[in-house]
Amino acid sequence: MSAIPVDAIDPEAGYREWVARYLWHVDQLPHVIDYSDSGVLAPVRLKASRTDQIRVSGGGYIDNVPVADGPGARDNRAIWDALRAYLVAAASHLGVEAPILPATVPGDAELARQWAYAANEWLAAIVEHLLDWPDLTALEERLFGLIRRARRRQGGAAVVTTAPLELCETCGAREVQIDWLDGPGGAPVLSRACRVCGET
Repeated sequence: MSAIPVDAIDPEAGYREWVARYLWHVDQLPHVIDYSDSGVLAPVRLKASRTDQIRVSGGGYIDNVPVADGPGARDNRAIWDALRAYLVAAASHLGVEAPILPATVPGDAELARQWAYAANEWLAAIVEHLLDWPDLTALEERLFGLIRRARRRQGGAAVVTTAPLELCETCGAREVQIDWLDGPGGAPVLSRACRVCGET
């Protein structure tokens, strides 16, 4: 026996779930722009040196410069590029102005987060006006997949959302946290877990 699609009972249920998934992902934006394992300094140009020379390091500043090409930096660049493309496409479909992000992730972490918050606020405000545009859907799937990947690489960073917590059917506490994870083939899968009793 196959499951009955939710939309068969409630025609708006699929749309409400899409809106909730959309808002959850855009809420994560400022928090996945994370510089904890990636440098924000411009790459240092080093001169080639002869390999037969012995060089002893005294632990100076060169040893302490963070690597600007770690997984976090690559995730940041990919998310930033996908976010810029999405904002441009959404703004052109809606005929309204979107935040114009700098071409590259700002070198200052706080400035990058401010831009991410601006994008978050704009996207949350326009979600009800979005339609099923194939190009925008493809960009959305790419951006949201990158957000989930960055969260996974950050060790399952805490979920940040403006949505109220749901009521747990097991213990009765309003502590059910929702999360979106990558399912088979990278499709988003909803996960619910109570922060009190752990029931999923």
